[in-house]
Amino acid sequence: MNIQEYISSGIIESYVLGLAGPEERKEFERLAEEYPELREARNAFEISLENQMQFNAITPPAHIKSQLLSAIDMDSHKTAPAFSGGGTNVPPTVAGVGDNNEGRSKAGVIMVKREFPRYLAAASVILLLMSTALNFYFFNRYKEYNDKYQELIASQTELASHNQILQTRLLEYEKTLEMMKDRAMYLVKMPAIPTSPDPSSATTVYWDTRTKDVYLAVNRLPAPENDQQYQLWAMVDGKPVDAGVFELKDGTGFTKMKNIPRAEAFAVTLEKKGGSPTPSLDKLYVMGKV
Repeated sequence: MNIQEYISSGIIESYVLGLAGPEERKEFERLAEEYPELREARNAFEISLENQMQFNAITPPAHIKSQLLSAIDMDSHKTAPAFSGGGTNVPPTVAGVGDNNEGRSKAGVIMVKREFPRYLAAASVILLLMSTALNFYFFNRYKEYNDKYQELIASQTELASHNQILQTRLLEYEKTLEMMKDRAMYLVKMPAIPTSPDPSSATTVYWDTRTKDVYLAVNRLPAPENDQQYQLWAMVDGKPVDAGVFELKDGTGFTKMKNIPRAEAFAVTLEKKGGSPTPSLDKLYVMGKV
């Protein structure tokens, strides 16, 4: 038996607080004799419960004691019979055998009546302290479980968001593979030109020969500055035609560019944010012939 799991199940709290059933109590007492760590955990909980009761104890105002004792004295005067005889109150006796015993019995009844309100007040205070301690204990347990529940919800939300990102990327990969396998898709590889600012740059254009749609796949391009943006150009009759600007993004998904009916080549330059009407040849990164 894993005694640590048994201790963590909450059985100690149920046993000490009197919430465990008869069978659970018998099992707990049997295991407590066998496992010292179970007894130590029970003693530790009892000590912590006592400390909580003392910590949360509320001292009643000083006038409450005098009012309570006055009420007890008034009640005792009301319940105790008055006897007269020479100015001295003497409990009456009946002549015969057992007179002394009967007197003692009546005196005991009077004493019980006098002391009962005090016992009742003490019991009420004890019950109040126990109730306060139990409320404090269960509130802490509720707060602990609620915090764990909120952490679990946050973890599940983050996991769902991450899963959605993975699904989106998977769809992009599948779409990319389908386009690459399409026989009507013309592939134009664009390596870095000799004077490229980054010799390791490379991109690929997929040109649909049926619809004339152009898709760009970035193999490698350095990240631009915040005020700059890459721009695709199509060379038509020896002149550059704007094919659109694009952003670098994760994954191998295609970026759909402008429709180009015909072209002899494609190229990519780095321009100011939003693009330029004419290409900056000093910032020409890649180029490929159709």
